Amino acid sequence: MIRKTQVDSLKELKKTIDGKRKTVYNVLVKGKATNRMIAKNLGWDINRVTGRVTELVGLGMVIADGTKYDNDTNRTVTLWKAL
Repeated sequence: MIRKTQVDSLKELKKTIDGKRKTVYNVLVKGKATNRMIAKNLGWDINRVTGRVTELVGLGMVIADGTKYDNDTNRTVTLWKAL
């Protein structure tokens, strides 16, 4: 269960995140995605995405929400979800 204080804190954080983090966050607001899916959506190299996702997880704005098999890498990868 998410507490009201957590929601209030998250709203404040959303106001302060910088450009690249905000760009990645905005992709995840539209729906769950893997790092590779985010990178393809933005036309970025995956290395630009993974760091931003890690930062957003650290800020409590993004969580892991399942896994997906990635045919490009033949691996199971994490699906990310914006809060």
